[in-house]
Amino acid sequence: MTRLKHYKQRRKARIHLQAPLVTLFVLSLLLAWDGAGIVRMGLLCALLHETGHLLVYRWQWHHWPDLQVSPTGICLLMRGTAMTARQEFFLAAAGPMVNLAACGLVLGFMEQTRYSYTGYWFASTNLLVGGINLLPLPGLDGERIRRSFWH
Repeated sequence: MTRLKHYKQRRKARIHLQAPLVTLFVLSLLLAWDGAGIVRMGLLCALLHETGHLLVYRWQWHHWPDLQVSPTGICLLMRGTAMTARQEFFLAAAGPMVNLAACGLVLGFMEQTRYSYTGYWFASTNLLVGGINLLPLPGLDGERIRRSFWH
């Protein structure tokens, strides 16, 4: 019998809930009163945004990051991750770029097929989520992009 070689153990992503009862209560209330679908569309665009960050993190560090879900949103837990300015730029820009690409893809698709209210709603919500996150304010992706340029 031969011994198995030691393979690098893959770490699964962990999801941390901060104030889970408050988060679930607020989310259930918002979804219950969401007759027009505004909250659902916003959540979908926020998930697309965070998926961009997740995929670039996975591409750069070859493992999944931990996530924190709170009443204010979803964020990557980056404790102890050493980053170069280039890595920080790509990680911070990934979320807004996914939103802006989704906006462009939906508008291009509607140009070729037919226009719809839902398509415009999805495109404009992605444009807003991506654009707001590009603002150079503390806690947003735009601040991290600006900081990576200075280093």
